[in-house]
Amino acid sequence: MKKLLRILSLKCLLFCCTYIILPSQIVAQNAEFKLPLLTGKITDSKTGEPIVGVTIFLDFRKSGIITDTTGRFNIYLPKGDYVLKFSHVGYKPYRTKITLKGNTTFDLALDDVSKTLEEVIVSSQATRKSIQTPSLGVTLLSIKGIKKLPAMMGEVDIIRSLQTLPGVSSVGEGSNGINVRGGNIDQNLIYIDDAPIFNSTHLFGLFSVFASDAIRELELYKGSIPSRFGGRTASVLDIKMTDPSLEKFKLSGGIGFVSNRAMAEIPIIKEKLSVVVAGRLSFNDFWFKLIGPENMRNTRANFYDLATKVFFRPNKNNTFSLSTYVSKDFYQVDSLFSLENVVAKQTQFDYGHLNFSSRWSHYFNTKMSLDVVGVLSNYKTKTYAPDSVNRIDLRNSVNYKSVKVNFDYNPDEKHKINFGISGINYQISPGKLNENVSSRISTVLLPREQSLELGLFVDDEYKANEKLTIQAGIRYAQYLSFGPTTVRKYLDNEPRTISSQIGEETISSGAVEKTYGGFEPRLAIKYSLGENSTLKFGYNRMQQFIQLLSNNTTPLPTARWKTADEYIKPQVSDFISLGVFKTFKDNIWELSGESYFRSTQNVVDYISGANLQLTKAIETQLIAGKGKAYGLEVMVTKKRGELSGWMSYTYARSLQQVRGDFPELQQISDGNWYASNYDKPHSLNIMMNIQPTNHHSFSFTFAYNTGRPFSSPSGFFQLDNKKYPVYEARNNDRMSDYHRLDFSWTITNPSLKEKRWEGSWTFTVYNIYGRKNPYSVFFKPVGNGLKPYELSVFANPLISLTYNFKFL
Repeated sequence: MKKLLRILSLKCLLFCCTYIILPSQIVAQNAEFKLPLLTGKITDSKTGEPIVGVTIFLDFRKSGIITDTTGRFNIYLPKGDYVLKFSHVGYKPYRTKITLKGNTTFDLALDDVSKTLEEVIVSSQATRKSIQTPSLGVTLLSIKGIKKLPAMMGEVDIIRSLQTLPGVSSVGEGSNGINVRGGNIDQNLIYIDDAPIFNSTHLFGLFSVFASDAIRELELYKGSIPSRFGGRTASVLDIKMTDPSLEKFKLSGGIGFVSNRAMAEIPIIKEKLSVVVAGRLSFNDFWFKLIGPENMRNTRANFYDLATKVFFRPNKNNTFSLSTYVSKDFYQVDSLFSLENVVAKQTQFDYGHLNFSSRWSHYFNTKMSLDVVGVLSNYKTKTYAPDSVNRIDLRNSVNYKSVKVNFDYNPDEKHKINFGISGINYQISPGKLNENVSSRISTVLLPREQSLELGLFVDDEYKANEKLTIQAGIRYAQYLSFGPTTVRKYLDNEPRTISSQIGEETISSGAVEKTYGGFEPRLAIKYSLGENSTLKFGYNRMQQFIQLLSNNTTPLPTARWKTADEYIKPQVSDFISLGVFKTFKDNIWELSGESYFRSTQNVVDYISGANLQLTKAIETQLIAGKGKAYGLEVMVTKKRGELSGWMSYTYARSLQQVRGDFPELQQISDGNWYASNYDKPHSLNIMMNIQPTNHHSFSFTFAYNTGRPFSSPSGFFQLDNKKYPVYEARNNDRMSDYHRLDFSWTITNPSLKEKRWEGSWTFTVYNIYGRKNPYSVFFKPVGNGLKPYELSVFANPLISLTYNFKFL
């Protein structure tokens, strides 16, 4: 009897080990239990070859069996439901649920992870650029990956996606533009198919202006800026529109809470001529009437984007393209705007872009090619207050025309040479108030500004040997400001004010008022420490001849663009960076670290109480100083697989020192260095994308950064029973730290691909735990002092649902 009990106990133990531990040699011997057999073969989805050593996990347990030399496996299991996971290094894991009723065969083809497209926004080309080229601070972004990130209110947002990268930030939620490595928003050169963007956001910063469906890729230059780019001191964002299919009609789009979008690719002459049309249109008025508070029922907030591209390839040596981009915003709100001591009861903002760009690309031979690009761009704004008596009609605009001729020449395997010439004409209308409008508010017409920026550039990437590669370049920029204009003259021994003006000089039409220019050297050096490790050094000088004048933390559309003249000198930036890059596990993982330092001359700040909007003598409201920015960025990225994403930490400082020409009378903060509006010393970003099956993907993003600076009053004075703050230092205090967690879940149905239709639902939660992140600070009198209060824009979770579709 005891012997029989020992035998039964041993068999029970073996049965439990089969179900719980599943070592293959035990499972294979359990046929005597008459259990159903689960068998199958695992192969490579591309080659069809069997995969040896695939681990099969049962019901999420850590132990499992592995496939044999023929890629086969055998498991005896009791009848029932099971979850199986198949995993092997270099292949995308696969999960499935099966119901075992009898002997079952389950064959599976796994995808080679090294051959699949990345799901993170940093593409594989960016990895190769990080390791193989001398470029530093250059990131190539995949629009496919950007669409995976959680989006506020379901809107795929390029600008907000950029803010997840190290060294890229903004002053807060709902703010206009981005700040790159301590630079202001106007220090970023943003192109879409070579046409400039002067305001990159909709609705005062809530969303970016780019229709994501029309975008192919983005390249962000934070350092090592090629010499073909000039005119900005912080960064270049080069956005390329998608080339339409030359073979078949395609349709895609999406329906969301904020906007609806669609894109069509239409072949006209197969393999020669095709057109792409992409649009996005919002209807948000009813939200304010439906769920808005009483004081927002009259609010209107709408926008649209329209992008088109005609692509023509007459032969293998020539291609022609014509791109257009139109953006429009209309925003109406009660009050918000004041001008000339008049507070509007209701204000309407109407602004947008109208861009055209054409490109001819010619292929001479395997060594040389040519690009000729022409651009026309118009950015204009209108601020209107429809009061019957105190009517306000304020308009301004920027007209941009450019031509660039660019050659690529590769004489041998060691040299890659790029050279060319460019010319830009700016025509700025800084302000027209109540022109041909009946109002008690007087007409003000600021004189137009006209200037020309010429550039001559050359780059040579020289591969000295297997370890050392040098990219050296130089750009010469010449700037000319033209009349007609008036140059005011001031006393030499006093700051420029209205009272110190002693006369003026009239510059006739076409005559040169002022010229600036100089060389801009560029250098990048890469030294290979090993097959997958590199050390890089970079230096570049940049000049900026146009800048945005605003004394708001985030500029409104009414902010004034200003070109360099007699008194406002161009900014000059010297930038140095050093970086280390390493990839491992077949380039699936990348670890990088970059440090940088930027010194900028002729940074413009404003005097206390400055009026920048309609002042003709704008030089009396501004003071020139200098800026410096430095930091360290560390980032680890997993680019492919079931789990992909990155984590980055940035330590960065952005400081300014403004003393002016007369420090004893003009200096800010006693002439000491003070934090800029976008100085945030510590930032942490985490992005994680999980795709367990072809039908589901989950994304999480977490952002943390130090609160931005603001000016806190040191005291107050009282006049006529009213309290007024007194400011002794600028940006001497900080808001609370910022942190936020977002989530998105995308459900796709690729089985419809056979019918050329693919649909997906994206569910998004922005700010999951409802963090009340501060956007601005205001003060209220309390007792004998002033008490600060923080204002939040998005203090609660925002839930959205978007339907996306493709017809292929």
